Amino acid sequence: MNEETKSCPHCGAQLPEGASFCPHCAQSIQERKEVSPPRHMPRRALYSALMVLLAAVMVLALTVWGQTRPKTYESDTGELDYGGYRLLLTQGREVEPVPLASFHAMVDRGYRNPSPLYAVSPEDGAMMADAFLEEMASVTAEVRSSDIALNVTCTEPQIRSEYYPDAAFMSIVDISLKGPGSCAAELLYTVTMKNGDVIRMRQTLTFESITTYTYTAQDAPMNTIEELRALLERASKESGEYDQIHIHLPAVTYAGGLEIEERLVRLYGSVGHDGQRTTFTDTTRISSPKGVLEFQDIAFSGSGQGVGVLVSGATRLQLVNCRVSGWETGLQAVDSAWIDADGTIFADNQVGLCFDSADTPMVSDNFYTGNTFQNNGTAVLLEHVGSDTPLNFPGTRFSGNGTDIDNRCGQEVSIAEAIFE
Repeated sequence: MNEETKSCPHCGAQLPEGASFCPHCAQSIQERKEVSPPRHMPRRALYSALMVLLAAVMVLALTVWGQTRPKTYESDTGELDYGGYRLLLTQGREVEPVPLASFHAMVDRGYRNPSPLYAVSPEDGAMMADAFLEEMASVTAEVRSSDIALNVTCTEPQIRSEYYPDAAFMSIVDISLKGPGSCAAELLYTVTMKNGDVIRMRQTLTFESITTYTYTAQDAPMNTIEELRALLERASKESGEYDQIHIHLPAVTYAGGLEIEERLVRLYGSVGHDGQRTTFTDTTRISSPKGVLEFQDIAFSGSGQGVGVLVSGATRLQLVNCRVSGWETGLQAVDSAWIDADGTIFADNQVGLCFDSADTPMVSDNFYTGNTFQNNGTAVLLEHVGSDTPLNFPGTRFSGNGTDIDNRCGQEVSIAEAIFE
């Protein structure tokens, strides 16, 4: 059989060359293939798939945007963790958060209160002010109050203040009460970082008015130390914890020690017709951190032993136009106390004025103006002052002392305007 001859697959008959069907049985001899129709995804399924894909893209975009966009951080608790820093809004030099700061103030008298902000390490509390300031773009401060009896403003934040060198910055709140009662205000720091983040830290400030109680010889007997002690006890019961007690003393000599604790007392001496002035001949001890105590026109006269006026705790005392003479130490500050004197005579003491503080005091006044240090073994002895605040002696006279200033702790002292004879 010729190789070109083909047979019908259906009936076996021979097929002509090139035939597409059998001429005997009329069957097609071409092989058929099954053809599958194209499959189409339903519209609804396609739409759902597209929506899922779009949602995934949006979630990814929002995640990236959320991780990189500037954020706002707020705190009214006095502390906030930001990045590698712990921010602390405080009062004074204690590096502890102070969300609520309370003050007592006399009506119609101005007061200034610093509110420093510290940046420290969350791990060990190390100071990190410089590193934080490198990342900070700006800072503002504002104080708000709705109390009409309160005048309150604040300064622009001071970066690395010399009085609070460890703080990143601080603002000083100036307040004045126009009437008795209680008032409140809010201090707000707004910090903008270089990456666009904003930090807002708030501190609530409350103010309570102080009442002054004044006593004279017409109000109570006070001719002996026992009577004066009884008056102080009575005044302490009649007054509030932060009220002021002003006592105008007669021109008598008080033999026996006097102690003043936990009350803000101001003693005003006097001079009689015979030239006799109010005099204490035993140690006066003071421990009262309620404000600045003041002794005016009083003589503290000793017999060569002991301390004339011993100030301890966190007390601040001011002597004005007094005389301190005949003591082993005339006026001494210990613990975290601060002492100052204006127009006062220190004479014939082994040591006239002595700082021996172990802790950091709150400075009330660092100008010792118009005093006289005469015939003392050592006029001023600085064992340890506890503050970097320089001591200034404008118009103060040093005469006949064994040593004028024994500066053992290396305190900064200004004597440019002092007089040495």
